[in-house]
Amino acid sequence: MSRLAWVDVFAAEAMTGNPLAVVLDADAWTSERMQAFAAELGISETTFVMAPGAGGDVRVRIFTPAMELPMAGHPIVGTTWVLRAAGMIGDRARIETGAGVLSVRVRGSVATMEQAEPVAGALVDGAEAAHAAGVRAAAGPPAQVWSTGVPQLMLAADVDSLESARPDNDALCALGERDGWVGVSVYAVTGAEEERVHVRVRHFAPLGGVPEDPVTGSAAGALGACLAAAGMGDAEGDLALVVTQRTATGRGGEVAVRVRSAGGRPRRVQVGGRVVPLFEGHVLDP
Repeated sequence: MSRLAWVDVFAAEAMTGNPLAVVLDADAWTSERMQAFAAELGISETTFVMAPGAGGDVRVRIFTPAMELPMAGHPIVGTTWVLRAAGMIGDRARIETGAGVLSVRVRGSVATMEQAEPVAGALVDGAEAAHAAGVRAAAGPPAQVWSTGVPQLMLAADVDSLESARPDNDALCALGERDGWVGVSVYAVTGAEEERVHVRVRHFAPLGGVPEDPVTGSAAGALGACLAAAGMGDAEGDLALVVTQRTATGRGGEVAVRVRSAGGRPRRVQVGGRVVPLFEGHVLDP
């Protein structure tokens, strides 16, 4: 049997945020079994913890119901907290992922990860993407693919259209396949206070088997890089961002993002949030 932990990530309380299943002791699992189990659970992502092999403390593989991802935010943040609670890592650790070895830490109920170095991708047709996402595009920044480990489209939208967004999943899949992104973050900057920029987001990733994600850590990190590059940070280009994300049904949570820049470019991205445990159990052997 393999141990299983279920937690809510970027959550204010239990049964908010984004649910995550973490399978511990997964060294004997095949890729096919991992994918089938993730599809069986049907949540955004499920993680599988294995012995390290590339200089980290543990290795983690991440599966959506439809595919394996090299990295994802809420799975790494949530898995970090589970590993610390299980005594498998200390307050700081290094986790091997498909996007490299990532530094993580835990302080109480909050876990934080450093994501891969931001990469700016292609500019895309914002009007076309907005039509597929069912929103009204905003004036800027321009629609662009950004990645901190997973390529995501950052699409600025009219704030009033976020709540009523009705995405066309087939159209989004076609655009993602054509332009090389997994999901689209439709966002609106809503203000700034205490030197932090506040953003509202909805995130659609039907190409990954997730029509709408409650809270998306990898996309929050990519959005932080996008906004820092657009000049929304301080004089050094650094940015503190609070991302509030909700689905059409109201499920969601909050992500804290910090971006450090050098030479006018975003270089380091940290993403963190609160993790709330829900239950533990075991997965029976086949």
